[in-house]
Amino acid sequence: MDDTYIPYEKIPSRLGIHRGDKIYLASDVLMFSFVARQHGETFEADKMLEAFIREIGAEGTLLVPTFNFVFSNEGHYDIRNSESHVGALGNAALHRDDFKRTFHPMHSFAVWGKDQDMLCSMQNKNSFGEDSPFAYMKENGVRQVMLGTDYKRSMTFVHFVEYMTKVPYRFIKYFTGKYIGKDGVEQELTIPYYARDLSLGSEERFNRMGKILEENGVSQKAEFNGVSVYVVELRESYDLIERDILENRCANLYDFQVNRNQIWGN
Repeated sequence: MDDTYIPYEKIPSRLGIHRGDKIYLASDVLMFSFVARQHGETFEADKMLEAFIREIGAEGTLLVPTFNFVFSNEGHYDIRNSESHVGALGNAALHRDDFKRTFHPMHSFAVWGKDQDMLCSMQNKNSFGEDSPFAYMKENGVRQVMLGTDYKRSMTFVHFVEYMTKVPYRFIKYFTGKYIGKDGVEQELTIPYYARDLSLGSEERFNRMGKILEENGVSQKAEFNGVSVYVVELRESYDLIERDILENRCANLYDFQVNRNQIWGN
């Protein structure tokens, strides 16, 4: 192990995380695993989760995305058994007794810590509504940590801001399917989803927005063992994202195949 290598379990302690922090942890740990193996370590998702838990302590709250899109594609979901489609840390959290999963069949989180019961009691049918975990993130100053990923792949919080500002390139689309809850009881559930109008040919450019967040001190970028890590203050990011939507017609969030004036109207 060379002098410049930082063991992956020590990375959370170098991110400026404090006791009592509320953390939204998004990740792609493939590169961390690869580099760890090169240096004689075996990457374990549980150990990474434990490292964050140690930093925030019992007064903190850790949210790990466990998004799953089978409900919208195939019409069924089991909160107890449907796996996360967005990373190894989410699936590791789902197999732990100290994490609980939030309600939503598409945008759920595995939650540890002080606000676990409050978050897991939410019955939000809209992924991005005022009663959702994303609204909690804004109101409670949650910090998003992106491990080995970037704004384009992980800044789902943007969609919350889009919903709150009622952007003209999205619309409510309804999905109905079979939902099996924590008690094993199956019910038919209909949820609204804030879908993009595909005819407009939108392409996400969230990394442009990320640069603005960094320039304004709302996001901090670091690098560990050649892998990028970001820490984003979500409450403060909301205002900058909202401003780009309202004043710039999403110039730093999307490219469109049609003229922006046609989408927003002159």
